[in-house]
Amino acid sequence: MKVIKIGYAYGLELYEENETLKNTLQALRSHIRGAEFQLVPLSPVDTLSEIEEQKVDFLIGPSNFFVEFRGATPFTHIATRINAEGLNAAKTVGSTIIVRTDRKDLNTLHDLRNKKIAASTPNSLGGWLAALREITQKGHDPDSFFSSVHFAQFQTPDVISSVLNGNVDAGILTTCVLEKIERLGLIEKDSLRVINEQPLDKSGFSCRRSTADLYPDMSFVATATTPEWLTREVAITLLSMPAFDGYRWSVEHDQFSIDQLMKDLGLGPYSYLKDTSLKGLINRFKNELLIVLAILLFLIFNELHLRRLVNQRTKALSIALKEKERANEEAALSRQRFASLERYGIISQLGTIIAHESKQPLGTLSNYLAILQIYLEKNKEKDDFQDDILKNMSAQLDRLNSLVNSVRNFAKKKQNPLTKTNLVTITQKALRNYEANEPGFKKIKVIFQCALSEAFILSEALSLELLILNLIKNGYEEASLNSKEAPLVKVSITQEKDGRYRLQIENSGRKMSDKDIERLVLMGESIKPEGLGLGLSIIRGIADHFGADIQFSRRAGGGVIASIYFMRYKEEGEERNV
Repeated sequence: MKVIKIGYAYGLELYEENETLKNTLQALRSHIRGAEFQLVPLSPVDTLSEIEEQKVDFLIGPSNFFVEFRGATPFTHIATRINAEGLNAAKTVGSTIIVRTDRKDLNTLHDLRNKKIAASTPNSLGGWLAALREITQKGHDPDSFFSSVHFAQFQTPDVISSVLNGNVDAGILTTCVLEKIERLGLIEKDSLRVINEQPLDKSGFSCRRSTADLYPDMSFVATATTPEWLTREVAITLLSMPAFDGYRWSVEHDQFSIDQLMKDLGLGPYSYLKDTSLKGLINRFKNELLIVLAILLFLIFNELHLRRLVNQRTKALSIALKEKERANEEAALSRQRFASLERYGIISQLGTIIAHESKQPLGTLSNYLAILQIYLEKNKEKDDFQDDILKNMSAQLDRLNSLVNSVRNFAKKKQNPLTKTNLVTITQKALRNYEANEPGFKKIKVIFQCALSEAFILSEALSLELLILNLIKNGYEEASLNSKEAPLVKVSITQEKDGRYRLQIENSGRKMSDKDIERLVLMGESIKPEGLGLGLSIIRGIADHFGADIQFSRRAGGGVIASIYFMRYKEEGEERNV
C-alpha cells in the first residue's frame, strides 16, 4: 500500500485545528483506497528543507505560508478552509488585539505605541502579520512601533497568560480564538477586552477583531511530485466533505489579499523591499529603473536620429545651395548670352532691312547722277566747281553702295556652323533656365512630355535654345495674364510618321480670333498690344536658318499652339534632306 504523506506546519497554530485534521484524514482514508495517509509535522523554521527530506505529497498550512515560499518550490492549490456560514467565506482570518479589562489607558492602536506585546510565531497570519499590516495602514512603522515583542509557541495559553499576568501590555490572537476559549471556560468572561475593535459588517463574520481586513484561512496544496490522479481524487474528496466544526473545504481562495499583505510588510517574495543594499534597491525599483532606462535609451536614440536627420538635411541643403548657385551662375551666363544673341539678332535684322531697303534709293540716286552728268556734257559748259561736286557725289554714292553691299554680304556669310544637337536636352535646358529667371513661372502649371530619350537635329545649340525660350516666354506671358482657368504651359516632343521631330509649345489664354491667327501665320506680327513682333521675327529667322517649319494654331479652351517641325539628323551614308 502506497504511503501518502500530508505535511503540516507544526507550531503554526495548527494545534487548535485537531478537528480539521482529524476529519480531513478520516475522509481521505475512507474515500481513497489503496493509499495510506499519514500526517507529518514540519518545523516552521526549516520548512522547505523538511518538505524535500520528508518527500511529502500534500501540505496543510496558513495561506501566507504558500505566498511566502512562492517561487522556491511549486505548489498546486487544491482547497481552502472557509467559514461554513459567512457570506464572504473566503475571508475569515484576522487579528484580535487583547488587553486586560482594567487597562483603561489602552483603547486604540496608537495607545500601544512603545508598549510590550505578546504574539504567536513571527509567520503567524492571524497571530502577528495581520496586526502588523493594520499598524502599517495607520501610518506607523511596525518594526519600531512596540518597545518589545515576546513571541510564544502557542496562543493558548502562552499569549493569554502573558497578558493576564501583566508580563506584557497586550497580546495578539487569531480571530475567533478569544470566543473559543471563553466558550470552553478557559478564562473568565470579560477578563480580557478587545482594542481597536471593528464593527460587525454584512459579511456575516461574528468574531471580534481589531483589523479591518480579513484573509483566507489555511490551504490544502499538492507538491510537484504528486501524481495527477491522486491530486484529482484528493480534491474531489475534500470538496465533497460535509461541514465540520463550523468549517468546510472550498475552492474559494483570495491570494491577492495575502499577496498585498506580504508586499506591505516586505516579507517573502517582497523581502527585497526592506533591503537597502544596491541589489535590494534595484529589485525594489526594478520597474521604475526599467522605465527610466527605456526613456534614456529613447532619448539617446532620438538624439542620434535627430542628429542624423540634421546632418542629412544640412548636406541636402548644402547641395541644394550649391546647385542653386551653379544654376544662378548658369542662368546669368545664359541671360548674358541670350541678351547678346537677341541684341545681335535684332541688329542683324535691322541691318539687313536697312541694307535691303537702301538698295533701291541708292540705285535711283546713281541713275539720276548719271543722267545729270550726261545732261551737263551735252551743254558743253565746263565748270570746275561743278565737276568737283559731281565727282564727290559720285564717289560718296559709290562708297555708300559699297557699305550696303558689305552689310548684305556680312549678313549672308556671318552664320554659325550647324551641328548635331539633341532637341530633348536643349528643350529641358530652356525650361530650367526660364524657370530660374522668371519667379512667376513656378506659380503656373508646367507640363513637359517626351517619350524620347534623344532627338538629334542639325542646328546650332544656342540659337535653338533662344528659339524655344522665346516661345516659352510668349506662352507664359499669355497664360499668366489672360487665362480664365488655371494657367498652363505644356511642352512636348514627338516624332512624326515621316521621321520629323515635332516640338509643340501650347499655352492657355484668351480665345484667338481668325485675325489673330492670320497675323501670326501669314505676317508674323505679335498679337500683344505692346508687342513689336521682333521676338517672332527672331523665331522665324532661326527656324528658317535650321530649315525648320513653324506653325501656329488655336488651342481648345483658349490660347495658342506653336508647332515647329525639324528634320531628323542623319549620319554620313544616310540619305539627307535638309
